[in-house]
Amino acid sequence: MTPQQVAEQLNACGAPADVTLVHAWESGEHTPTELQLIALADVLWCRTTDLMGVEEPRTLGEHRLARQFTTAKLADSIGMDTAQYEQAEERRAWSGDERQTAALLRLLNLTPLQLAKAVERSAPPRPEFATPPKLPLRQTRSR
Repeated sequence: MTPQQVAEQLNACGAPADVTLVHAWESGEHTPTELQLIALADVLWCRTTDLMGVEEPRTLGEHRLARQFTTAKLADSIGMDTAQYEQAEERRAWSGDERQTAALLRLLNLTPLQLAKAVERSAPPRPEFATPPKLPLRQTRSR
């Protein structure tokens, strides 16, 4: 597809874009918004992870985009405030209740272990989150 055709198809999908923007994505000058990324994957008949250059989703945001959810749509679907969900992704700390967690696992097709890994911090925390909240771990006694 030409950049013009891509732009036309994106606009038809409700993700505003013009030829200049498509060229900027191709050159790496700009990155698409969530809505544009999801529409672009549909237009190009590929996975969002292909466009993101991700083999296997690692973070909560990557898992969400792999399933083609915007933050607002996923938050609404699991019954969580969008700002609270965005903080969970940003801080890499899940704070949902049992119902929200079950809905998240179902919608993103994750196991509890995959969710734990998605919010696990593998990189040093950013300065503004020097002491991040941690996922509560259940302790079990062995007999």
